[in-house]
Amino acid sequence: MGFLKGKTAIITGGGRSVLKDGSCGSIGYGIATAYAKEGANLVITGRNKQKLADAKEELKRLYNIEVLPVQADHTDEYTDEEYAERSQK
Repeated sequence: MGFLKGKTAIITGGGRSVLKDGSCGSIGYGIATAYAKEGANLVITGRNKQKLADAKEELKRLYNIEVLPVQADHTDEYTDEEYAERSQK
C-alpha cells in the first residue's frame, strides 16, 4: 500500500461482476482494485446496486479503505458535477 493513501479516486463502472470461471469481469472493478491496493479511498459508480454493494464490501475488507457506491448511469442527462453533488447528500 502506498502512494495514494489519503487520496480519493472516482471510478465509473466499478461494480463487481463475477464470470463463470470465478474471475472478475469488470474493467472498472479492476481499476478500483489497483487504486485500492495503493491506499486510495474510492467513489465507485455503476448501474447495478448489488454489484456496487458487493464491490464495496470486498474492497473494504481486502484493503481497509473507505468506499462510497453511487448508482449512476453516465449515459443520462446528469453531468459528472451533478453526480458528485448527488453523492454527497
